[in-house]
Amino acid sequence: MLIADIMALVAPPVTDLLRRSRSVTQDPQPMFPTIVAVRNDRVLATVSTLRVEATMSAATTMAVGLDPQALVVATEARLDDRPALTYAVMTRERRARWVVQEIHEDGPEVRFSVPVDGGEPRGQAAGTLRVLAEALGQRPVDVSTVARQDRSGTFGEDTFLPPEQGRVVVDAGTMSTLHERVAEIGGQVLYLARSPEAGRLALEAGLPRACLLAPAPPAAS
Repeated sequence: MLIADIMALVAPPVTDLLRRSRSVTQDPQPMFPTIVAVRNDRVLATVSTLRVEATMSAATTMAVGLDPQALVVATEARLDDRPALTYAVMTRERRARWVVQEIHEDGPEVRFSVPVDGGEPRGQAAGTLRVLAEALGQRPVDVSTVARQDRSGTFGEDTFLPPEQGRVVVDAGTMSTLHERVAEIGGQVLYLARSPEAGRLALEAGLPRACLLAPAPPAAS
């Protein structure tokens, strides 16, 4: 998956997140540092907390439990004394990119430039990419070995869930763990199921309802 394709998926929800952070109160608040997991060419999950260190602590759990194609850490920053969004992008193949997107604010209106290559990362940016690379270097959970919970003991019955169902169950467990971890510090965890059926299965597997985002309905023909 190309970095440009990842950014095309990640930038819209991140800019929406920043806009919402500005509209919460009359006193504009900075956007929470957010880590985004991309899988199967779509945004799958996000974790946002007040502190970038707490957000980064989710990287390994997401890499192992969600098996993403890429992880992206988005933060609000000031570059050359101008507001900007920065994106630390790391793919499963350990291809890295530091991306910058300028923020233009005119009263209540917030606009964004096209994301561009931020050049050679240094300092915290380089450290963030190292953490993401280490996380994505971990072996993900094998979703073909998720045991069924509804076995009746019938001879020949499959011991494990089909991989597509096991995938959702592992996702749900991963997101539940992250939710428990960050809820205590005012963080937020969101999971976008691939379908309504997958969303129902995730809830049955223990995903907190507050974490579930329903997939967008199909476009009218």
